[in-house]
Amino acid sequence: MTVLPDRQRWLRNSLLGNAVFSTISGLVFTLAAASVANFIGLEMSLAIRFVGVGLLGFAGFVAFVATRSEIDLRAAISIVIGDLTWVVGTVPLVMADLLSANGVIAAIAIADIVLVFAGLQYYGVRRVGGGGSGSTVRA
Repeated sequence: MTVLPDRQRWLRNSLLGNAVFSTISGLVFTLAAASVANFIGLEMSLAIRFVGVGLLGFAGFVAFVATRSEIDLRAAISIVIGDLTWVVGTVPLVMADLLSANGVIAAIAIADIVLVFAGLQYYGVRRVGGGGSGSTVRA
């Protein structure tokens, strides 16, 4: 019996990894907002908590897209765009001199991880799409 390769596997696993990372980050930002704010040098724990709640919503969307039998490539691209927006948004945050040294290191490290997910997901979309114009692919 020959098993055909699942062309979605790379994209699905990349999306699921992003969902896990976003969930963990969202929980930490939401449940330990004061500690996170103190660590990164901001006195805005409420803003950290809002970012955490937003990350949890984003994680839910990413997990939803990743677990469908048909991955919606438009939704996957929107996730890549969201990740790239996070990375680009990190630049002014770091440049504004609002963060402590720990905050700058943490912001850059998180942006690097998010950028890796964006690249993996984009590669997965290209691999699944095969240059076609379809918006979904069956498992």
